[in-house]
Amino acid sequence: MSLDIKITNNSGIASTDVHWICFGLDSDPGTSSPDWCYVDVDSSGNASLKKFTKGQDCSKLFNTVDALSTFNGLPKMWSGQFLFSFKQLPKVFNIVTGAQNGLGVQTPPFTPGTADADTLFVVVEFTNIGSDLYADCTLVDYFSAPVSIEVIGKTTKTNGIMKSTSTRDSIFSEISALGKPWSNLVMKDATGTNIRVLGPQHAVQTTSPNLLSPKIYDAYIDACWKNFTTNTLTVKCPTFGTYTGTVNTNSEFVFTQTGKADVIVQKPAAGDAYDIFGCVGTLNAPNKTALGEIAAILGASLNRTILSTTANDTQPNCDISEFYKIQNGVTNEYAKVVHDNYKSGIYAFPFDDVCSTDSPLIQVSAATNFNITLSDWS
Repeated sequence: MSLDIKITNNSGIASTDVHWICFGLDSDPGTSSPDWCYVDVDSSGNASLKKFTKGQDCSKLFNTVDALSTFNGLPKMWSGQFLFSFKQLPKVFNIVTGAQNGLGVQTPPFTPGTADADTLFVVVEFTNIGSDLYADCTLVDYFSAPVSIEVIGKTTKTNGIMKSTSTRDSIFSEISALGKPWSNLVMKDATGTNIRVLGPQHAVQTTSPNLLSPKIYDAYIDACWKNFTTNTLTVKCPTFGTYTGTVNTNSEFVFTQTGKADVIVQKPAAGDAYDIFGCVGTLNAPNKTALGEIAAILGASLNRTILSTTANDTQPNCDISEFYKIQNGVTNEYAKVVHDNYKSGIYAFPFDDVCSTDSPLIQVSAATNFNITLSDWS
């Protein structure tokens, strides 16, 4: 069954100035030794995969929406990505030494001071396994311009849909209106044009100075960990059952369940807000493990600042009216603004699918059509 692609450009940027490439791995890295490949489309509109070669001129591999907006037969791909770059090609898109049979893909850098800081681009992520297509419009790293997707198969699902009252400018304006330090996340080019809003996990890693202080979560983390030295956190895992946790004298969050090994989550270090925003480090969540499910739930509760600092608690807490209230001087304001402007599920941080009734990740069986729309910026 062919999976056909259609790209619709409603951005307001001329289709001759919207460049794109589709690339990914040609097999499952968990069970094989895959190669990084790009999608090549022949004169009949049929797609196939071609392997990248180190040092090749990748600028010749980009299409424009004007020249190619539809093709047939998206090949099976893992860690796939459509990259759209507006008005210019990315300055950086290179094939370098890497882990996949000696090669890796160096995608455009986007933080302040890097080569593509002023390049406006968006991505759509997907994995096309067997008869299932998984896809999302991630905003974890940044928001730059609205893009939405529709996948048609046994069911029809959409993602990346903004509210009817929201626009691209809404997000830039609302982040700017927060004032410093959160307004530091707004990146503009030399002409003052909005380019992107940087995800907070990158903002705490920038230097000279940090756009966000890496200590921004310290007081809240301290209050939460102190609370659970005397109170109990109950975590209801979706597949591994219910664990109860308390913090020991070593500042370790120890979760127990009768008949199961203890699960331990270390306290994020002082000055390490990257662990919370990025859901990494002490909140790393290995797949298909109790630790993974507990860390995901804990990471979501910290980003949403719904973990109690004063009493016993049960997580996940899915009462969205309680999300993103400022606790001990902080919440993930970037995630709050993004969700205030989107009506469909969206990833604003890696574990944003915890509690989601409208999953940020689309899964459609027997998919036949994958439609991507670059939305109106007005």
